[in-house]
Amino acid sequence: MRNYVALLYFIVLFCGTASAQSVSEAKRAMRDEIKRSLSELSIEGLQKPYYIDYSVTHRTTYGVKAVLGSLLYSRALTSASATVGLRVGSSNFDNTNYFDVSLGFFGSADDEESFRNRRVPIELDYTSLRRELWLATDACYKQSAELYAKKEAAIKNRLRTDTLPDFITLPGAVLADTARFARFDQRYFEALTKDMSAIFSQYPFIHGSSAGVEYMPEQTIYVNSEGREYVKNEAYIGLEVVASTQANDGMFLANTYTCYARTPQDLPSRDSLLKAVEQMAKTLEATRSAPKLEDSYSGPILFEGQAAAEIFGQMFTPNLVAQRPQLTERGVQDDDRFGAFQQKIGGRVLPEFLSVEAIPQKTLFDKTTLCGSYSIDDEGMPSKNVSLIESGYLKTLLSSRVPTKRIRESNGHQRGGGTIMSTLAIQTAKNKALSSADLRKKMMKFCKDRSLPFGIIVRKVLNQNILYTVLFSQTSGEFSYSQGPGKATLLEVVKVYPDGKEEIVRGAEGAGFVVQTFKDIVATGKKQYAYNYLAPAVVSPFMTGGSQYVISSLIVPDILFEDGEILPIKGDFPKPPLLPSPQAQK
Repeated sequence: MRNYVALLYFIVLFCGTASAQSVSEAKRAMRDEIKRSLSELSIEGLQKPYYIDYSVTHRTTYGVKAVLGSLLYSRALTSASATVGLRVGSSNFDNTNYFDVSLGFFGSADDEESFRNRRVPIELDYTSLRRELWLATDACYKQSAELYAKKEAAIKNRLRTDTLPDFITLPGAVLADTARFARFDQRYFEALTKDMSAIFSQYPFIHGSSAGVEYMPEQTIYVNSEGREYVKNEAYIGLEVVASTQANDGMFLANTYTCYARTPQDLPSRDSLLKAVEQMAKTLEATRSAPKLEDSYSGPILFEGQAAAEIFGQMFTPNLVAQRPQLTERGVQDDDRFGAFQQKIGGRVLPEFLSVEAIPQKTLFDKTTLCGSYSIDDEGMPSKNVSLIESGYLKTLLSSRVPTKRIRESNGHQRGGGTIMSTLAIQTAKNKALSSADLRKKMMKFCKDRSLPFGIIVRKVLNQNILYTVLFSQTSGEFSYSQGPGKATLLEVVKVYPDGKEEIVRGAEGAGFVVQTFKDIVATGKKQYAYNYLAPAVVSPFMTGGSQYVISSLIVPDILFEDGEILPIKGDFPKPPLLPSPQAQK
C-alpha cells in the first residue's frame, strides 16, 4: 500500500504543505479507528467511551549551536508523534478533572503502551497508522476506565459540591491553516552562531558561553468523534545566546540575549544580532566588576523593556488562565499555582488606567512578528480575541472546553496540552502613559519623598526557560536563582541617582512581586515593547501530559512600581578557577 503519511512528511519538509490526498488518507485512518473504538471498545462492567480525539504531528527540528567560534552541533531531526484523548461516561460526568497520584502520568497504568506524544514512525501507511492508533487507544481506554471507576468511588461517600459538567460538547467543523513553511538555511545559521559565539573569545573573564538557533516547523492533523477536524502548520525559530562568569568573590553572574520569530527571515539582520551580543558581553563584563548590592532596597522600581515583559509574564499573566479544581480520593483539591483570579471576576486586579486583551489573531506589532499568534487551538477551536481586564477590572479568563464555575465556554486558548496565554497586550489609558524621561522623574520624586538616595531600574530579568535549559547546565547548577512566590532573578540592575548618574550593581533579586502587587503600579511608559518568549505551562504537564513550555507573546510598556523590594543574594559561593582563562594569555 502506498505510504501516504510518508508522502505527507516529504511534502511538509520540502514544500511546507501536505497534498490534499495525503491529508485525506490520514484523516480516513483516524476516522475509521475512532468509529471502530466507539462502537466496539468496552470492558465488562465499566463505562464505554463517548468521545475520542486523535492528533498526529510531524515535526522537523533544525538545531545549530556554537561555542567560542566552533560548532558544537548542527543537525536536523524529523519525528512523528500521535496523541489520543478519550473520555468515558458522559459529558456531565466522565473520567477527567480527577487526579490520581498512584496512576502513571503519561501512559497506561502498566506502562505497556503510551498514548500521549507516542513516538510513531515517520513513514506510515493507512494500515500502520490504524495499528498505532489502535494500540494507543487501547491503553488510553484502560486508564480512562480505571480513572472513572476511582472518581465514581471517591464521590460516593461525599456531598458533591462540584456539579458542573466535565466537558463542553461542540458540533463538527472542518478547519485548516496550512501556510507554507519558510526555508531554513543551515549554512547561514552555522556561520551566524559561530560568529556570535566567537565574540566571547574577546572577553576572557566570561567563563561559559554559547550561541544557538532552533527552528521547529510542524504539521498537525486532528480528528475527533464530534466531526471536528483540522490541519494546521505552525513554526517558530528561537535564537538564544547565554553567557556566565564568576566575580572575584565567587558569585555566579549571567546575561542572555534571546530572539524568537515565526520564520528565519523574521529575525533581525546579522549585523544587528552581532551588535546585540557584543553589548551583552560588555554588560556582563561590567557587571562582574560592579559592586554588590549590600543591603535590601525598598522603594520605587522601574522595569524597562524586556524586564517589564518578564516580570509581568512570570508573576501576573499565568493567573489569567481558568483552572478547575481537581477531584481526588480525598475530595476537591484546589491548586494554589496561579489560581489567584479564579474567584476574582468582576474585581479590580490592576490600576484603573490599565487594560489587558488577548489578541491571538494579531501577527505583527510594529516590526516584530508575534509568535503567540495562531488561528486554531489544539481542540479545534478558532482563536478569539478576548478582553480580559478593562480599566483595571477582571472581566473573564482564558479558557478551554473544560468549564469552571465562572467560565462555561471555550475561547480557544488550549495549546500544548493545557490552557495558556497566546498574545497579551497591556494597554494604558492615553492620558496616563508617560515618556521615558517623565517615568524617571516620577521615580526620583518618590525617592525624594522617602529620603532615598537612589532609585532602581531593572533592565533584564532571567527567563525561566533559559535558566533550566541552558544556564543551569552551563554553570553546573551553581548559578544562584530566585525561588519562592514573588521572587525573580534580576540580570541587569542599576542604581539611578538624582543627578542622573547610573551605577550597575550585581547580586540582586526581586522580591514580593506577588499578583496583588500589580494593583499598585503607579505609571507606565508610552512606548510598548513586543516580547516573544517560551512561557512555562500554567497547568502542570505532569497532570496534562503536555508541553513544559509554549511560545507566547506580550506587548507591554515600561512599568513603574511605587514600592518594590530588591534583596541582595547572600550565601557562600564556589571559588573561581585558580588559573585565568587561556584566552587571557593571547
